[in-house]
Amino acid sequence: MKKALVFALAAIMIFTAIPAAAAYAVGTPEISYTEHLTNNSDTGYDYDITGASIAWVKQAKGALIWVEANDTRDDDAIIAQGKEADPSLDNAVSEFAVLKGLGTAETPNNNGSKAVVTVSVKDGKTILSIDGKYSHFVAGTAANDGAGDVTVPDETVAPEAPAAPEATTAPADPAEEDPAVQGDIGTIRIDAPLKMAVEFADGTVYYGGEMKEVVFGQEYTFRMCSVNWENGLYDAENGIQGTVVYRMVVVHRDEFNALAREAAQNPERYTVKGIDIIDNVEKKIIVNGDAKDTHLETDVNNFFVAYRFHFTGTDYNKKTGIDKVINTPVESLSVNLPVGSTITCKAFNGDEYLGSDNVFITTNNGEGEYENEYLTSVNDYTWNF
Repeated sequence: MKKALVFALAAIMIFTAIPAAAAYAVGTPEISYTEHLTNNSDTGYDYDITGASIAWVKQAKGALIWVEANDTRDDDAIIAQGKEADPSLDNAVSEFAVLKGLGTAETPNNNGSKAVVTVSVKDGKTILSIDGKYSHFVAGTAANDGAGDVTVPDETVAPEAPAAPEATTAPADPAEEDPAVQGDIGTIRIDAPLKMAVEFADGTVYYGGEMKEVVFGQEYTFRMCSVNWENGLYDAENGIQGTVVYRMVVVHRDEFNALAREAAQNPERYTVKGIDIIDNVEKKIIVNGDAKDTHLETDVNNFFVAYRFHFTGTDYNKKTGIDKVINTPVESLSVNLPVGSTITCKAFNGDEYLGSDNVFITTNNGEGEYENEYLTSVNDYTWNF
């Protein structure tokens, strides 16, 4: 799958061909980046990073940072720049690697979960390919803060046109260049996990990919829901609603950056990522509404957990059902459920009802194990039948 990145370059760089500049400025310039993407599947992805001067791929507690071949800084300076731009690198990553120019490298993780990153030139474009799972990907351009020049490629290729859904929501006036000009009204995309939905307090249900109009600074409450597998719906007759109430606030970039720096000082309470900050105590999510790919990211462990159901002895012909979600019981069921909720589940041997249990949906504390590796994104429940 090819993703086109639209980078926020300096005014003189936008959609033009620029000769190569001098070496990087002394110090750590701010990075202007607009792309923050997640992927927890094994499917490889290609990203067009033409025009970018830095990019990074984070996986678990390891991160690989890419810079241009003519970047003369040492690894420590490059890593420091990435940490300043993305607080999650500073508070959640313990292992770093640097790749300069074209080539292939892996994210440096000791737990065996690594992504292979390859940077190459295809059809005149610089392509960053990721093979394997990764937490998130960011690319951007270091802003010239006046301390010196920033290296840019010999030629900046005009970015590809955005996909149709993005084009319909993008501003068509000068406010696009300066998000603050838009005033207090904006739109963000609401993402939802597979076979789940997000329900806001006004009753609006989002199944993933829809846009929501928001007022910057206003608080919105929502809950996570599991849909009915038979029709994909959540309503009064279908699906179940989680019990945890989350709060969401969308803010402008400067306020977000200030809050992210503060939150990074308390990693036990806050999860800081490229586009959002999660307060794990108050269940509050602060979203950077000025990011290009701004969205409410309802990710695993923070909002849902994938539960796998097993039986003592053998799973053969033994099934699990959940009223209004899994109305037809399934053998070896694996289902996404809202974290922090208690869900009534039912066990069957063939068509014979065996019993039920109220299962509290929680993150994996080590009981979910596969091929001798702990899986933090899933949890296992074993019926006593």
